[in-house]
Amino acid sequence: MKNLKNQKGITLVALVVTIIVLLILAGVSLSLVAGSNGIMTRTVAARDKNEIATAKERGELAIAELQMEWYEGYYANGNRTGEYANLNAYLKGKSKLMGDYTVKVDDAGTGVSVKIARAGDDSDEIATGTLSYTTGGTGTTGNDLQISWN
Repeated sequence: MKNLKNQKGITLVALVVTIIVLLILAGVSLSLVAGSNGIMTRTVAARDKNEIATAKERGELAIAELQMEWYEGYYANGNRTGEYANLNAYLKGKSKLMGDYTVKVDDAGTGVSVKIARAGDDSDEIATGTLSYTTGGTGTTGNDLQISWN
């Protein structure tokens, strides 16, 4: 009969310890990836913030384009009557498709509101804001128009 002490190989205790260590590492890794403050949660939050920022940027670009259209009618074409008499009046009721977003400008009672939604789904508002004039602007020339996002 052979001497069992001379045999080389892994023992059952070493195998069990290795498996336990691997399970602990797997649990820690899963909590880092899928936990309440894990990588996946932070990725979704970052994606949402990025979408809102993109929508706001598209909204600002749309307002700038509408403002340029108004300037063209007011200054270049010399049309200072009707819808071109005042930038506020010109902007109200306008809608512009900007990539994946629809930008709408509406009358908000005391001012002009900007609403941004996904194109084709007006009920899903991503961002809203208010157009305002700073440094004593009158709304006639519109050169001091700004958007205050909610």
